[in-house]
Amino acid sequence: MPFYEVSVVTRSLSKADLVKALTRAGNTLLDNGAVIEKVESLGHRDLPYKRLAKQTHEPVYASNFFLFKAHMSREARQKTKSILTHDLDTVQVDLIQVDTTPAPKIECNLEEILKSPAERQAVKDLRDNQKMGHFTRQMIYKRTEKEWKSIPKSYPIAPPRP
Repeated sequence: MPFYEVSVVTRSLSKADLVKALTRAGNTLLDNGAVIEKVESLGHRDLPYKRLAKQTHEPVYASNFFLFKAHMSREARQKTKSILTHDLDTVQVDLIQVDTTPAPKIECNLEEILKSPAERQAVKDLRDNQKMGHFTRQMIYKRTEKEWKSIPKSYPIAPPRP
């Protein structure tokens, strides 16, 4: 069964009504075959934009945020989302599938990073494998040609005769 994060945003409710709404949400998940791993309260926050309550059509500016972490099938996900979305105490419900594959292990290369750039293997590889464009090659050729011409040339002196 895939792992989902179920975020539930409720209206601003009293503690007793909030407990009832969360119990309803949890029971809905359990009734549809979900295995709840964790429930987190993300607190009472302002909403990013005005929402309307379902039954009274009153504006909702702040609400309670909760996060259920649960394993459930894809069919249960669809059923649960439709039930929780139509609940009058919820403002918004989202179910997001979370990838549970372990992240690749990162190797620490602090000793390599602390070396001066001239001594690092990565910098040496960059210098060896660097690509130069036509203009850069031409500029290097002209500079070396100019340096070569600026060196004074002398005629070779013949060796002494025996």
